[in-house]
Amino acid sequence: MRTIQRFALLLPVLAACGTGPLDPGPFTLEGSWLGRDYPYELSFELEQDGDNRVTGTGRLTGLAEILETVVNPDDPTDVDTTSIDTIATGTVTFDVDGDWNHPDFDLELTSAGYAGALYDARFANRDTVRGNLRGSGFSNPEIEIIRQSTQP
Repeated sequence: MRTIQRFALLLPVLAACGTGPLDPGPFTLEGSWLGRDYPYELSFELEQDGDNRVTGTGRLTGLAEILETVVNPDDPTDVDTTSIDTIATGTVTFDVDGDWNHPDFDLELTSAGYAGALYDARFANRDTVRGNLRGSGFSNPEIEIIRQSTQP
């Protein structure tokens, strides 16, 4: 009971400071973000206003792996992989619009000629976000993005 009373006395002090225990602190979507999870690479340039509205642009690139092999001429069943290279197979740019409600957010991704998609995500830490692509034919792949800079 005493602990509850002490906490009740402490709450007005925390509220007066402007950064209470539920304040998201330094978390913001503002900046440049990049993530890759085969077969996609996802990047954002985002801005966030005081009302936590998020706008910006982004790019989604399809990836494919090229495998180079060498066959032993003395034994055609002996195949050796010499290199694996990842190449871009296509890129789509899009506009971003959404709302941030720490720690979760939904970003609507729109691009002319394509059905809309959604990046449904959550902060893992200050500079890492984990989310899923939904809609526009995506089968809910998870793509983790990492902050590249705080300047969009």
